[in-house]
Amino acid sequence: MTAGELRKTPLHGEHVAAGARLVPFAGWEMPVQYVGGVEETRHCRSALGIFDLCHMGRIEVVGPEAVKAVDALVSCNVAKLKLGVCKYGILTNEKGGAIDDVLVYRDEDRVHVIINAGNRDRDFRHFLDRCGAFDCEVVNCSDSQVMIALQGPRAEAMMAPITTADLKALGYYRFTRGKVLGIDCLISRTGYTGEDGFELFFPKARGLEMWKGLMEKGRAVDIKPIGLAARDILRTEAGMPLYGHELSDDINPLEAGLKFGVDLTKEYLGSKPIKEAFERGLKRKLVGLRLDRRVARPGYPVLDGGKPVGVVTSGTVSPTLGTNIAMAFVPASFDPPGGACEVDIRGKPSPAAVVKMPFYSRKRS
Repeated sequence: MTAGELRKTPLHGEHVAAGARLVPFAGWEMPVQYVGGVEETRHCRSALGIFDLCHMGRIEVVGPEAVKAVDALVSCNVAKLKLGVCKYGILTNEKGGAIDDVLVYRDEDRVHVIINAGNRDRDFRHFLDRCGAFDCEVVNCSDSQVMIALQGPRAEAMMAPITTADLKALGYYRFTRGKVLGIDCLISRTGYTGEDGFELFFPKARGLEMWKGLMEKGRAVDIKPIGLAARDILRTEAGMPLYGHELSDDINPLEAGLKFGVDLTKEYLGSKPIKEAFERGLKRKLVGLRLDRRVARPGYPVLDGGKPVGVVTSGTVSPTLGTNIAMAFVPASFDPPGGACEVDIRGKPSPAAVVKMPFYSRKRS
């Protein structure tokens, strides 16, 4: 591959055959949409969507001190995790900012870490550099594994007949092993949409076989492939952060409302400035905004009394809610009467209202 050439996932040909519009994303050529972001969002909320996530990174830390090694780098408490449990956390730098946000899986003999596509190389180097003091090995599985997600209210109904895993016993943010369509997989009940669903990890050589098999078996529940545009709408509706928007090297994860992924009792790289900021009182916070007329895009100023006080980090139309939504950083003291404020959209103030996040939560049985 030459410098500047976009990488392609093992499933690239399937996206081309399905008529997807392909775009550059984090160094990869990825499907942004098949029929349209709004339509695909609605389909994932009402039926079942399938996602190619091969571009995302997957690291395994293996060995006697694997848990200690990962625990020294991430904000969640890995040592307290039971086997088979997944946990959201932040891979932090010395300043307490986010190198990346990650999902950590505690396995019997290793710890799995799922990382973002744009941070794959940097995250892997960080783990190599920092884990050398521990009795463990850091393995980059990103190019040897395929990762596929099934998301939507029909996910369990579709998966149950084609897997040996006991899905009824698999709780949210739990993982297990089993065969899916005869292929050995690590199966987690996780996702980035706010819907029920599963993420499958298995050898790259079986990627096309699995994708085609899932598409065939999924016809009975109306499965559809989902692109990046809908993925972004879905995660925004669910109030989930995106690295480079709600998180960065200079953003304290507590400011981004991610306290659920930060253990304030443990020590790790960057824990001291995070704790100090929490004890002093955070200077800013992440809020949800609703706009009835126009879409607020990242970088647009949030106004209070006509004066800029904050900035939008993510914004989109929400087909699920029938309105426009956004996330924004504002001062911690920001509390306008009735939540009323404005967003400067291309030089014109547009009415907005501060609302509770997540914007959308699925009904749980």
